[in-house]
Amino acid sequence: MRARCLLFSFLFFAWGNAQAQITPEQLRFSGYLETYYAFDFGQPASNERPDLFFNYKRHNEVSLNLGLLQAEYAAEKVRSKLGIMVGDYARYNLEGQPAWAQFVYEASVGVRILEDLWMDMGVMPSHLGFESALGKSCWHLSRSLLAESSPYYLTGARVTYAPSEDLEMVFWLTNGWQTVQRINNHRGVGLGAGIRYRPAEKLELSYSNYLGNEYPAPLSIYRFFNNAYLRYEWNSWGIIGGLDYGIEERLFSRSLNRWMGMTASLRKQLTEPLAVAVRAEHYSDPNGVILPEGMKVAGASINMDYAVTENSLIRLEYRYNRSPDPVFDHRRGKLAKENTVITTSIAIEF
Repeated sequence: MRARCLLFSFLFFAWGNAQAQITPEQLRFSGYLETYYAFDFGQPASNERPDLFFNYKRHNEVSLNLGLLQAEYAAEKVRSKLGIMVGDYARYNLEGQPAWAQFVYEASVGVRILEDLWMDMGVMPSHLGFESALGKSCWHLSRSLLAESSPYYLTGARVTYAPSEDLEMVFWLTNGWQTVQRINNHRGVGLGAGIRYRPAEKLELSYSNYLGNEYPAPLSIYRFFNNAYLRYEWNSWGIIGGLDYGIEERLFSRSLNRWMGMTASLRKQLTEPLAVAVRAEHYSDPNGVILPEGMKVAGASINMDYAVTENSLIRLEYRYNRSPDPVFDHRRGKLAKENTVITTSIAIEF
């Protein structure tokens, strides 16, 4: 109910000011809907897939991963976005946030400071990594271990400098690591920066980072996280290579907790509506900073995509993950070293 009230209030404000300030060209309304069916061969009793995944979470049932309605306003010196969502992504990725925040995909207001310089404040997509919650825009049906283990969104102030279409730099002051509202006694803020550069038409290079204290006062235990990726496309082929590396201080120790992840994807456009993509990945977090129980996980996936229309997509994916330790839920309450899932989805943008 609160989510609908937010959206209706935004629309009412826009309508009430339309004659004096807003033209139809400055307003845009859009939506996204993705449903899926996943079968986890471990057949977990809870019907939920492993804890390290936040998308396509339900086993052996048809479900909604993301339903999203967005309103955007863009003028010469100001801009704003409001996105209201439901589905697995909202339920599991924002599980620890206030109830009202679990419906908010994006809520931001921005002002132009200089010709190529903007400042936005609110809840916004993160600058870390190359994947997003909108599955249709990603090469694979499911998100990589890198994406699931770093912030999809941040809340705070963002300064964006884009002197050209080929170069963009961002700077963040945030409420914390994927946090809408800080928990009691959490007094620190997070800092982030990123640069995205396209030296050639189909080559993209990116580096981004995050620095913050994710522990309550009076503890001061800082985390420094880095992400880098390369994306290159030629003819009907495309490749992506991504790397995560993070360090975090230890309490009463001079040593550091360290974690890292790698992913590589290869995509081939077979025909105009048909594409196939394969992925290999590895993630190691022995001290359990990000992954539960200090996991080490490797995996691979292959998916087939069929574009029914320009704005709709049917996908089928096989995904396999393995750990040296039994960490995946299995039937009858047991744990297994392997996890296999087959997922199909239908997504549409409108």
